[in-house]
Amino acid sequence: MKTAFFSLLILGAFCQCSFAQNKDFRNFAWGTSLSDVQNGEKSKLVYKVKDDELLYEDQLAGTDCNVIFIFNDNDKLVSGNYFFTKKFSNPELYMQDYNKFKTLLTQKYGSPFSEKEMWNNRVPISEKTNYGQAVADGNLTLSTVWISNSTQIKISLIDKDKSPSLQIHYTTIHLDEFESKDDLKKALIKL
Repeated sequence: MKTAFFSLLILGAFCQCSFAQNKDFRNFAWGTSLSDVQNGEKSKLVYKVKDDELLYEDQLAGTDCNVIFIFNDNDKLVSGNYFFTKKFSNPELYMQDYNKFKTLLTQKYGSPFSEKEMWNNRVPISEKTNYGQAVADGNLTLSTVWISNSTQIKISLIDKDKSPSLQIHYTTIHLDEFESKDDLKKALIKL
């Protein structure tokens, strides 16, 4: 009896570990259906765009954000995004948030796969300071990318309508796994 109980306990722990490892964006694995995300997401649903996008409001590390779940034509979750909504009068505060989330993502996913500072060619080297203002002026874009077994994670700080915009994008690496095999076969005939 003790052996059976111990075996069940180990099996349950193994299943929980396997299930926990399949969390690709928030509490969901890639390929989860739209209805399962709607039933399982705890944040406030703001709106549903057709049958391929859900928008929620939430906070991440105390910062207000929109959470967007994106589904393919087969009703499978393939991407998720955080768009931070807080507006600052001082553009340098966007840099502070960028660095905070970059540090958190590095703690979770390890060293980044790539980091980029993309300056506008018109900006002289002597003026490549004050990063927040440079982003707000459209002269600088920052991005850092991590790659896990199933996901590409990208944080970016970009200019959007003359204001910095902080975003984190999660996308499955295996998009083809969630495509309809029948649709792909039909496309081959037409190609």
